[in-house]
Amino acid sequence: MIRFISPQQYATYTPPDNPQARAVYQYVKPFIEKGSRALIHNVDTEVWLAQIDDILLPVTKNTAQYENSYVCSLYTHYISYCKEEMNIVGIGGLKYLFAPLLGLLGWMAKRAQMNKVVILNNFMLSTNLYVPISKMQYQELMWAAQKQFPGFLIAFRSLNEDYNATALADLISLGGHKIASRRVYLLKPENIRSCAKKLLRKDENAKQAKNYCWVSASLADVPDINQFYEALYLKKYSRLNPQFTQLFYRHILQNALFRVRMLRQGAKNRGVCGLFVHGCGATAPIFGYASNSTTQDALYRVLSLWGWEMIQDKEPLNINFSSGVSLFKRARGAVGRTEYTVLFYNHLSIGRRWFWKWFTGFINRVALPIMIWKRY
Repeated sequence: MIRFISPQQYATYTPPDNPQARAVYQYVKPFIEKGSRALIHNVDTEVWLAQIDDILLPVTKNTAQYENSYVCSLYTHYISYCKEEMNIVGIGGLKYLFAPLLGLLGWMAKRAQMNKVVILNNFMLSTNLYVPISKMQYQELMWAAQKQFPGFLIAFRSLNEDYNATALADLISLGGHKIASRRVYLLKPENIRSCAKKLLRKDENAKQAKNYCWVSASLADVPDINQFYEALYLKKYSRLNPQFTQLFYRHILQNALFRVRMLRQGAKNRGVCGLFVHGCGATAPIFGYASNSTTQDALYRVLSLWGWEMIQDKEPLNINFSSGVSLFKRARGAVGRTEYTVLFYNHLSIGRRWFWKWFTGFINRVALPIMIWKRY
């Protein structure tokens, strides 16, 4: 059974009686009741639910909203964020070629209504995680989505050919088109060689030497969580990353999909690592530390131990370190993989189909080789 639950239907809807569905139902509740911008400043979207038998997925629906964070805006991801990323990672003289090209692409993208999109399984985080869904269920979901949202591009974010190989193959066989999104780093026990283990042990020793310890976050820690995340992901990296509010942090502290811990030194919080755990995966969308820290404090190194600690605890989860800081992650055993968004656009107008066919080819054949070559 496939069913879409609109914001107007949410209050009278009863979710399936299982932990996954209850957690997703509770997660979207304030997004629907208070509006998405009350939880994420730069996400203006309409949040729905999709029920697939006893599985519940969050759904976002947009028409334009070109100032949104990339978690809901394909335009921001491929145009706005790319302009900023060129300055962050530095691609030398290539930026003089790509800057005007991005300007032209931006104009074309708006003409093709790039942001008129419904994103399925979208938690509005940097990395979405998936529960197992059969090919038949995906097929029925796509039929229902195209009927429910005529004229909208249908998309799935955050799929890689390692952890999501089956889902990726199924969606493509059903008519989906994959477009490269970014390079992400996955930590698997078999890839952690002796050199990586040596660095990880040094990080563990730094944690002990600094008398750092993990404690579960409480509501009293919310101001620090907000400060630490903002210092790293918004001020240091990009304002196009999700701008979470304190309401969002208070909300996830009470949701079963999240494990939020503070890195404490004595009585003082020094950093935060908030894990999103869903299906068979784990990633850390909430991550940061004090802006006045130094490299000697080793805060980034210690906070990044979360994946190694999961492996040592033998937690059967696929660990996704997301993107960025590639040298650091590879040195500690993470392997780079291309993350894709799968698009369904065959039901759209000829002009929009042409744009997506051309744009997908450009990203996969031109931008992706550069990402791999530069080891982003």
